[in-house]
Amino acid sequence: MKLRVFVVFFLWFATSATAQTASQEGQCLEYGNKISQQVAGWDYAQFEQLGWRNLAGKKCFFAAGSSIVAWLSAHQDDVTDAQSRTLRYHAARVFAMAGRADIALIHLQNAKNPNQQDDAEQDWNSYIDAFSAWLRRDLADLRASIQRLEQQKENTSGFKPNLIAAKRFLLCYARPYSSIETDPSCIEKKDDSAVPVEE
Repeated sequence: MKLRVFVVFFLWFATSATAQTASQEGQCLEYGNKISQQVAGWDYAQFEQLGWRNLAGKKCFFAAGSSIVAWLSAHQDDVTDAQSRTLRYHAARVFAMAGRADIALIHLQNAKNPNQQDDAEQDWNSYIDAFSAWLRRDLADLRASIQRLEQQKENTSGFKPNLIAAKRFLLCYARPYSSIETDPSCIEKKDDSAVPVEE
């Protein structure tokens, strides 16, 4: 299956992670409820454009994650495995942005590819393991996940898929997830465009 590239850094999260006022929290709840009620009628592409990304762009991270849960629940019969894994990964991200590592970890368990081949071009599962290790504050597991990613072959661009993104968790281990998503100082100084990829 063709590799898909998810540009996850410096987009709608780039201005994120400031504390919300009560008014902003109320607006997020309202936006989130409205979108969650509409998702049953949206296909995957519509939801990607109008759903969780829209909420994340408003810094409504918990609502964005909740909308993903609502969409997946409404589309159990037509969602593909790849779409489900992708959305579970993004749910983990937005819940992590909301400071809910407990919920993010649940979604990461379902973001791995059970059919990943041992000789796959890119080791998506080890990247998910790195994210999970960071959320669990398990430095040994994080280092082990990065070591597995280092065993990959370089892609046509000369980079090992997800390795730089995984190293962000190590470089900014003690910092909040918002820094890992958005702070340039968390990026290893080789390339600032290599980001997580899935099939």
